Amino acid sequence: MKRIMFDTNIYGLIAVDKDRLIVVNSMLESGLIFYGTKINREELRAVPKDLIVDGKNLRIDLLTLFDGIVDKHIYTITEEMMEIADNYYKTYSEFGGSKSKKDIINDFVIIACASLHNLDIVVSEDKKSMLTENALKSYRLVNLILKKKTPNFIDYLKFKKMLRGGKPNELV
Repeated sequence: MKRIMFDTNIYGLIAVDKDRLIVVNSMLESGLIFYGTKINREELRAVPKDLIVDGKNLRIDLLTLFDGIVDKHIYTITEEMMEIADNYYKTYSEFGGSKSKKDIINDFVIIACASLHNLDIVVSEDKKSMLTENALKSYRLVNLILKKKTPNFIDYLKFKKMLRGGKPNELV
C-alpha cells in the first residue's frame, strides 16, 4: 500500500480538474493512503476568502478537498523536521540553490516530514523550488547521511496515470 503526500499546489489542480470527481473517487477507492501537514493546511487557508472559481469559494473548496483526502492523516511539524529542513536548505545553498530560505523552507519541511515518516511518493508540480535539481540533490544527500529514505517524486499527470492502474514511468 503506497503512502502519498501532496504538495499544496496539487489541491488546486484537483479543484480545477475537469475529471475531478473521477480523480477523487479513484483516490478514495485506490487503497492508497494520503497524508498532509499543518503547512499544507495553512497554505490553503491563506487563499483569499473571496475568490470564486466555477461558482465555488476556492478557499473553502480547497480546505474541503484537503480534509476529505487526508482525513486524519495530518502530521504536525516537529523540531526534528525543522532541523532536517534546515540541513536541506544549507545543502541546497551549497549546491548553488538560489531561493531564499523564507521562500523555500515550507517545501523542505514537507519533504522532511515525508522522509521521516517513510512515505513512498510526494506529488508536486513545483519545478521552481521543491523539484529543482539542487533541491533534489540536497534531499538525497541529507537523507543518505541521516539514513532516511527519500520519497519518489511524481507530477499530477503521472499521479492520475497511477490511479488508472498504470505505473508512473518516470520518477524524479
